[in-house]
Amino acid sequence: MPFVVANTLNQMKLLVLLLAIPLFLTLKTSAQSFELMPGTERIFVDAQWLKTFDEERKWSLFSRSRATAGYDENTDLFTGAYLNYTTKSGFGGTVVGSISSLGAGGDLGLHFFKAKESFLVYALASVDISSDFAYSWFSIVRYTPKLNEKWRLYSSLELFSNFNRDAHVASVQRLRAGLDRNGYQFGLALNLSGLGQDYSTTDSNPGIFFRKQF
Repeated sequence: MPFVVANTLNQMKLLVLLLAIPLFLTLKTSAQSFELMPGTERIFVDAQWLKTFDEERKWSLFSRSRATAGYDENTDLFTGAYLNYTTKSGFGGTVVGSISSLGAGGDLGLHFFKAKESFLVYALASVDISSDFAYSWFSIVRYTPKLNEKWRLYSSLELFSNFNRDAHVASVQRLRAGLDRNGYQFGLALNLSGLGQDYSTTDSNPGIFFRKQF
């Protein structure tokens, strides 16, 4: 009976997540991109937006909300806000606040950001100020060259690694490869993760992705 109840609750969470998708798609003023990734093990949803506060775009706020719903597991949620000050060289400082299924936290770090018509890179090294001692690395690299007047190649690599005073805690890799037409992107996706000092626990979730860039 407990298993049946837990499985029913998980199905309800998954249903709520799927019902929320049309709402995300209508929030053009709040989200600059929205991604849905149905995988073999779970569904991944990711909404992102970026706000700049000055003409030179030195000050910016990047926000991200994502959810993972397993077909037979609990839902995992994360929301993070990244306040950035970026110099002309692309380097700058970052203050991070986040809330997730595991709790709340805050980070201070240094980042590098460059964006061109077909290339974007954001890399952040930060220290967790809410714990005894923990540090992390987060980066996104996108390459979207034109194929012709209507189509672009879409490729993305996202990396995240977290360490404590003693050893590696967790790492995540998200890969996307597909096509872009008028801000609609789709293709193949792969989410990987590893936990523990020697990656003793690993997980793979291949699938497809659908992404809308506003």
